[in-house]
Amino acid sequence: MPERDEAFLRLALMSVEDLETHIDRLERDLADLEDGIDRPDVELE
Repeated sequence: MPERDEAFLRLALMSVEDLETHIDRLERDLADLEDGIDRPDVELE
């Protein structure tokens, strides 16, 4: 699982501020997935 090790290493080397930003983005992405994603590039029928 080299990809997983690389991802973990990237997170381990992030500053606290970068980690907080990353977590904020993940929380927003999760909220979007839970609420449904609006795709402005797709027309509704």
